[in-house]
Formats: sequence, structure tokens, C-alpha cells
Amino acid sequence: MTKQNITAWFLEGGSVTIPKHLLAMMEPLGLSFEDLGKMVYLLYCGTDQIKRSDRYAQEAAKTLHSKGLIHWFTDTETVDFSPMFDKISSFLGDTPQQMAYDREAYTANEMTYAQLVKNLEQQLGIFLSAIDSSTIQSVVQQYSWSYELVQEMYIIYYQKYRKQEAFQWFCQMAYGAQVHDKESLKAYVDKKDTISTKTTEVLRRLGKYNNPSEPQKEMYLKWTAIWKFTHEMILLAVEDTTGASNPSFNYLDGILANWKERGITTPEALKEDKQRQQSMKEQFVSDRNTFERTAGDKHTSSSSGSAVRRKGTLPQYDTKKEDLDFLEW
Repeated sequence: MTKQNITAWFLEGGSVTIPKHLLAMMEPLGLSFEDLGKMVYLLYCGTDQIKRSDRYAQEAAKTLHSKGLIHWFTDTETVDFSPMFDKISSFLGDTPQQMAYDREAYTANEMTYAQLVKNLEQQLGIFLSAIDSSTIQSVVQQYSWSYELVQEMYIIYYQKYRKQEAFQWFCQMAYGAQVHDKESLKAYVDKKDTISTKTTEVLRRLGKYNNPSEPQKEMYLKWTAIWKFTHEMILLAVEDTTGASNPSFNYLDGILANWKERGITTPEALKEDKQRQQSMKEQFVSDRNTFERTAGDKHTSSSSGSAVRRKGTLPQYDTKKEDLDFLEW
């Protein structure tokens, strides 16, 4: 492999960035080069991925926690760097309380992009990568939102949705929901959480234990918002998947599409339809048995004694094809 190929291979996996201002604060913070390396490793792992099985991550977290530079939550396997930011603020002459006051001042006045990034890093206890910072800037430009609103959106996204979707997708969906201020953002998040919770319940009823994907949430939204099915009806459709070897959202979508076409939109209508199909099935089987017995009697009483079976026909039913699909032989 050439040096050029090796360089490309190194860079394609992304990078971990250390701010120059942090390097300048190494001595006041009591950071050694070894500590700096441990910090880099935690940033590589991700602040929410400090696994017990990762010996290097455990050692790094233990060292930085003992120096009062991070919070380490062993139960959730996460860390945050807010203690280090508080120390830096103290060294620079700003107490955490003063920094909080400044953040309120930014909201009262016009916030700048640099202040937005600074606020996010302090409140979340993270370093925003160059890619994250660029994404935030592009969101502001694309949707013409204020920095204050984008700050609120990113905090909510980081705390609740970052493991499920990209920030750009979160913003695209919020824009489609006509989010333009904090109140409309709250309404959007509440609705999103409701859809996520109900989609998760459907997955669990299907025997799936993964988090719902965006396509699955969109499909659930189609069933409720466009096809006008209630959550109760969707769960009743799940019950109809019990005969499937590997039921899925697509399988469920087929059942609901069939019900929509046939005008079955309530539990009462579904119950009546099932009763009608059961009655037709029983009548069909009864008529078939009668036909077979009649054909057998005529065969036995044949004067020629030959094994010629008289031709006969089953009674004709005025039914739809989907009604007969439920018949079992």
C-alpha cells in the first residue's frame, strides 16, 4: 500500500479534534500529555460509549474523573466534560453562574455563531467536531432559523435522538412540521415522542426489540394520519399476523391496506367481518361435505357396478375473492 493510500485510509474514518485553547490550558488544568491522550481516546469512543469491556476507555475515564475534569456515570457508561469547562471558566475569570447569565444575555440580544457553539459545548459537556459545527451552520442558513432556536433544537436532539437519526434529518422533519419557534418545537417533539412510543409498542407486539426506524415511524404516521386508523385498530392488525413466520411492518401494512379497501375502520366492523367470514366458511364446508356424500351414494347405487363418478358442482356463492381467502381445507 502506498503512502498516499495509507493517508486516504487514515482520513476516511474521520478525526478527533483538540482545540488549541485547550492545549494552552494544559498547565492550569494539570493535564499531562498522557492525560491529553486519554481525553482524545474518550472523544474517539464517544461520551456515551464508555463501555466496561473497553479497558482503555475505563482507564481514561478513571484518570480524568480523579482529576475533576469529567463526570463519569458508570451505570449508564457515559461521561461529560462540564467540570473541565467550569474550571476553564474559573481560570478565565468567569464563574459558571456568570456564564449562565451571559447565555441569557445572548438570547435577549442577537446570538452569534461562535456563541452558539460555545453554549452547546458548555451545556452538553462535549467538543463539537468540525463536521457537527458545519452541520449546525448549514441548518441555520437552509431554514432561516435563529441561533437561539437551533441551540434549543440541538440540545433536544443530542439528549433524545442522536442515536436514532442525523441532526439534518431531525431538522428537515421539524421544518416540514412548520417549526418556527420554541412553542412549535415543543409541540413537534411531543408528537414525535408519541409516534415513537406507539411505533415501539407495535414493534414489541410483532416480537421485534429494535428501536423504530424513520421509515417505520412514517408508515405508522400514514396509517393514523392518512388512512385514519386508530392505534387500537393497528394493534388488532398485529393480532392477524400471528400466522406469519416473520411478521414485519410491510406485512402489517398489507393487512391494513386490505381493511382500508374494504371499509373496515373500527373494531366493531372488524368483528362483524370476521363473523361473516366464519359463517360463510362453515356453510361452504357443510355444502362441500353434503356434495361429497351425495356423489358417493350415487356411485354406490350405480346399476352398472362400475366406478364411474357422476359429475357434480358445488353451490355457487356470490362472494368476493378476499372472503374465500380465509377458507381452510
